[in-house]
Amino acid sequence: MPRTRARGGGRGGTREARRGRRPPAQDRRGAGAAARRGVSERRPLSERLIRRAARPPFGGDRTGKGWLASFARAQPHVVVRQRIEAPGWPKFSRPLRIAFLTDLHAGSHTADAERLAAIAAEAAAMAPDLVLLGGDYVNMQPFGGGRLPPDIVARAMARIEAPLGAFAVLGNHDYTYGEREVAASFEAAGIAVLDHVRATVTFDGAALDIVGVPDAHVVRDRAHALLAGLSPQRPAIVLAHDPVWFGHVPAGPFVTLAGHTHGGQIRLPGLGVIMNSSKAPLRWSQGLIVENGRTMFVSAGLGTSSVPLRIGVPPEYALLDIGGG
Repeated sequence: MPRTRARGGGRGGTREARRGRRPPAQDRRGAGAAARRGVSERRPLSERLIRRAARPPFGGDRTGKGWLASFARAQPHVVVRQRIEAPGWPKFSRPLRIAFLTDLHAGSHTADAERLAAIAAEAAAMAPDLVLLGGDYVNMQPFGGGRLPPDIVARAMARIEAPLGAFAVLGNHDYTYGEREVAASFEAAGIAVLDHVRATVTFDGAALDIVGVPDAHVVRDRAHALLAGLSPQRPAIVLAHDPVWFGHVPAGPFVTLAGHTHGGQIRLPGLGVIMNSSKAPLRWSQGLIVENGRTMFVSAGLGTSSVPLRIGVPPEYALLDIGGG
């Protein structure tokens, strides 16, 4: 119910009083004094701002009524369906379908546990051959709905079942949280964590390597050696948290999948991406990139960092169909 203002102090006070009605209960405190002075019953603006600033930014778990609570609610996500024609890729009888999810930052929004469970069920219904996870599963930012333990995130992602299994790399937020705990949670859920190693799966009777390169700020020498060992006679998916590694992938039957950038997270009209939190060029921030015989797909991911806000870049995960070019 809107607050009332006392008008014309010498004419009988509030409008309700002049009509012979009692003012609303929530407005009664100090109503008489306000009417006599002919001033608003609302607290001064400075007091209201101080009280608002003193509240927790996102409220408690029960209320969610903090002054930034509206930003803490995740925007609706989209599913990016991308056909990739990779040069030199084997002519399989059908495309390899991959569910690629990255940068979950679980806890960066309220009700993230329920949200991730729903996303996992949706992705599983699309019958992928392979599930790949690109890192930054936990939320280490100062704002958001609160962190979710990695075991909850891992169990949610494990619900996306695929005949070739699920593989993951770690991102910078996972290392900040504690890479051993995050990796152990995913391994316990049946998701293999690739720490500068490769795994091999068999698709359509042929061997396919999954090469895992975690956050770009750790163990660079091992990553360089791993990428230098790619063979042009053997197709591979390079699962990298940061697209900066695309510059070190040779031309050949290789497809790089990366996240980390959030697609810039904020894209302003007429400006596009102004930063991507990576040393990779801005043109590598999102989507399909084909350069010099090399192929990469960068997902904007599902979560947020720094601030729980996206502008012009909705949350997403990708359903990729990879075939020969």
